Amino acid sequence: MSESTPAPLNTVTWWEIPTTDLAAGKTFYAAVLGWSFTSFGDDENYAGILNGEELVGGLYRVEPDTPTTSPVRIYVNVPDLEATLAAAEAAGGSVLTPREEVGGDMGWWAEIADPDGRWLGLCTGSPAAG
Repeated sequence: MSESTPAPLNTVTWWEIPTTDLAAGKTFYAAVLGWSFTSFGDDENYAGILNGEELVGGLYRVEPDTPTTSPVRIYVNVPDLEATLAAAEAAGGSVLTPREEVGGDMGWWAEIADPDGRWLGLCTGSPAAG
């Protein structure tokens, strides 16, 4: 998605793949899918995934004893983060992480759990309402 095209709302716009060895993960996904990587925060624990020139996701380091069934994390882009967090709680879910800045000019994120405790990430480019 280009910088001039807004991210679609209420759909997955970011995802992250777990790996116990960031360098090995980069090598594997570069060979298999042709992805390249960019520094994104802590180089030892996280790397942005580039598909061509488009930043599409992240590769994150997990502990070696993390089950191999550790999920790919997905983030849904929402127009109003606080309203979505409130709706999650009103529907029987919970807020795991309230609004936090991604960093730079990349917006904000939060985490919720559904009533069964299943995790879902949220993201937005919209600042908190005044």
